[in-house]
Amino acid sequence: MTLSKEMLEYVATLVEKSLGIQYSKENHYQLEKRMNEVAAAFGMRDAEELFHTLRERTNQKAINALLDASTNNETSFFRDHAVFDAFANDLLNNPDFNGNKQNYIRIWSAASSTGQEAYSLAILLRQWQLQKPNRNYEIVVTDFSDRVLQQAKEGKYSDLEVQRGLTPEFLNKHFEKTTADPKYWMVRPELKRQMSFRKVNLLEDWSDIGSFDVVFCRNVLIYQNMENKKKIISRLVNTILPEGYLVLGAAETLIGLSEKFEIRRLGKAVYYQKLPKG
Repeated sequence: MTLSKEMLEYVATLVEKSLGIQYSKENHYQLEKRMNEVAAAFGMRDAEELFHTLRERTNQKAINALLDASTNNETSFFRDHAVFDAFANDLLNNPDFNGNKQNYIRIWSAASSTGQEAYSLAILLRQWQLQKPNRNYEIVVTDFSDRVLQQAKEGKYSDLEVQRGLTPEFLNKHFEKTTADPKYWMVRPELKRQMSFRKVNLLEDWSDIGSFDVVFCRNVLIYQNMENKKKIISRLVNTILPEGYLVLGAAETLIGLSEKFEIRRLGKAVYYQKLPKG
């Protein structure tokens, strides 16, 4: 059964209030498709039965599953190579970079999805640390979804997933075939050693997460309304250390959102550097 316009608008509003993610009327069909998938997973008759569950708040697990399914978890290793080239070449080798001055770099991979971004950074930081043994780092990996966060924490990826962005050298050096199923690869334990994982909704309180030299918050703002964009950026300002960096997605910008950053072109990538007194 096709859901009514009013039903879909109700669910779209629920998703936006919970996660900030906007579904335009043109994309309501995607929302209905995901509702049908969640309904089937919970043994419900159809999306309409799930709708009544959402409206009456009678099954919190089903509500959480729909919110999880509503997120866009598209990702890959070293997605947008220019961003990672800039991190490795222009930041890690820059003596004026805060982390280098302190011999300690703290990175936040926000809305990290299944963890490919975070492990890409870990590979580069591991190389940096081996070259300069007195240096140390930490990567904090967060996402709203328990499902994708669990995969990131486990570090288990299919043949198809590791082929998206990983060179054979990086794959063989930092991953190993699983014994139970040769179609899957596991991140080697040493790559995880300086990583921590936690559930964070960027629209809720995360003031206890600490401060960072670099925050990667890519392809998050593009799905948010203007109010939520400003809310997230204003809180990120307080999370990033003076002269630290914010990295957004290629289609995102801080124009109209904050004057606390300066645009820095590092190689072929755009980074936003927090002003010294920002």
